[in-house]
Amino acid sequence: MPKYTFLDLFAGAGGFTEGLLLASHGTSHFKLIAASDVHPNARLTHEHRFCKQLGIDYSFLLEDIRSISFLENLTNIIKKHIGQTTVDVVVGGPPCQGFSVFGKRNEEDSRNDLFLSYLKVIQVLNPKYFVMENVPGLATMYGGKTIQRIHNEVSSLKPVKYSVSGPIQINAADFGVPQLRERILFIGHREDVPPIKHITPSYLDQYITVKEAIGDLAFLRTWETTGSYEMNYPPTCKYQEESRRGRLFLKLGIERTDNELKNHEAAKHTPEVIARFAMIEQGKGLDSIPKALWEAHLHSSKKWCVRLHPDQPSFTVVTLPDDFVHYERHRILTVREMARLQSFDDTFEFLGARASGGGGKGNKKRNSELPQYSQVGNAVPPLLAKAIGNELLKALEKSCREDEIKNDNSKQVIDFTSKPLITK
Repeated sequence: MPKYTFLDLFAGAGGFTEGLLLASHGTSHFKLIAASDVHPNARLTHEHRFCKQLGIDYSFLLEDIRSISFLENLTNIIKKHIGQTTVDVVVGGPPCQGFSVFGKRNEEDSRNDLFLSYLKVIQVLNPKYFVMENVPGLATMYGGKTIQRIHNEVSSLKPVKYSVSGPIQINAADFGVPQLRERILFIGHREDVPPIKHITPSYLDQYITVKEAIGDLAFLRTWETTGSYEMNYPPTCKYQEESRRGRLFLKLGIERTDNELKNHEAAKHTPEVIARFAMIEQGKGLDSIPKALWEAHLHSSKKWCVRLHPDQPSFTVVTLPDDFVHYERHRILTVREMARLQSFDDTFEFLGARASGGGGKGNKKRNSELPQYSQVGNAVPPLLAKAIGNELLKALEKSCREDEIKNDNSKQVIDFTSKPLITK
C-alpha cells in the first residue's frame, strides 16, 4: 500500500493530523512523520492520541517556528524517521488572530508574518504539496494585499519553484461537519506535480444537525460530570454511532471495548446564569430574552451568546465556551460536545486544563495555556481535513503515474545504429 509522508505544523491538538490519517484513495494513505506546536498542552493531547493510543512512530517538536534552531531540529527529526528531509506534504494553519475580521486587526501584527516562517520550512523540505488554512477575513484584509503577498512569496521560493492555488473558499458543513465553519485554503504545489484547485464537497443536500451530532450526550445537566454513556440516550444516527465507535479506530482495525466517555463535564453555573440561559430561544441570542426580564434580573455585560438550534448545524465553534448554550439543557456545551461539533470522535481525548477561567476575549491565559476548549476551537475539523487529504492523495497518485509513464517511455527508445543492414 503506497504511503505518502506528511508533516503537521501549528498542529495544535491534531485535527489536521487526524483527518489526513483518515484519508485514503485507492490503496494509498498518509504516514505521519512529525508535528510541531509551541503549546505544551497541544503536545500532551497530540502525543497521547497518536503515539500512546494509536502507536504511531513520529516526533513532536515543541518549539516556536520562528526560532533560530527550529529548522535544524525539524530536519534532524525527519532524517531520523525517513533518512531524508523531503516529505510529500506539509500542512498547517498559522495562527489567524492577526487576520480575523473579529477584534483588532493590525497590519504590522507579527502573527501575520508567521506564514513566512512556514514558507521557510517549505523551501528547505521541498514537499510536493503544502496546505495553509485560515479565516475568510484574510481574503479581503488590507484590500487584498495579503493575498497578493502570499502568492508573491510562494512564487519567489528557490531553488525549487512553487505555485499556489487560493484562496479556496470552503464550508466545513459541506464535508459532514455539523458546523457552519467557513474557511479559506491555500494549496501550494511543486512545479513537477499537478495543482489542486478545489476540494470536492460530500454533504451538499443535507447537513448534519446539532442534535444529530450531540443528541445522545444531552443527558448531562449543569454541575454534573460523567465518565460513561447513558443507556437511556442511545445513538440515534450514523454520526453518533461513528463518533462512539471511533472513525480512525475503525479504519485501523482497532476494537473499542470500553464505555468510557472523556471530556464530558458540565459547567457549574450560578442560578442567575441558568435563568438567563433558560430564556434564550433556540437559534437566537441574548436579544431574544424579554426586555423586562433582561433589565430587571438577567442583564449581562456579555455581547454575544446564542442557543444552538437542534435541527440546524452549529455556528462556527470558537475558543470561548460560553458563546454557545445547549439547545435543551440550560448550560454551555461540554468539551466533548464541542469536539463532536468539530467532528472529533469520542476516542480522541483532550488533555490539560478544561478551561482558563472567565474574562472573555481579554483572557490572555487562554492563548498561553491552550486549555481543552481552545484546543477544540482552534482545530481544523478532522472530517474537513480528511476531504483535503483525499484530494492530496488523488493528486499524488496522478503525479506518480505520470512519472512512471515518463520512465517507461524513456526506456523504450530504440537504438537503430546497432542493427545490421539487411539487403537482398
